[in-house]
Amino acid sequence: MNHHEPGQQEPGARESRPESFMRTMGRLRGLYGPANRRIATEPERHGHNPEDLKEARELDGIDIETDSEGHRYGVRRPSGA
Repeated sequence: MNHHEPGQQEPGARESRPESFMRTMGRLRGLYGPANRRIATEPERHGHNPEDLKEARELDGIDIETDSEGHRYGVRRPSGA
């Protein structure tokens, strides 16, 4: 008889290697914070990827519009604006 939620392990059951690894990494992240920062609130330390910069420039040229039914969509700004 199983008294646990679906997908939940039985008490005392061995966990798989990936489960053990993920549990350990979760604990380390809780202890040390995200890998790309010393403090979770500080900005990322690495420089921006050129593709990220290109994407940001493209998105800066788009305005978000909402129609009368509440649907949202992007409209590209004229190139002179």
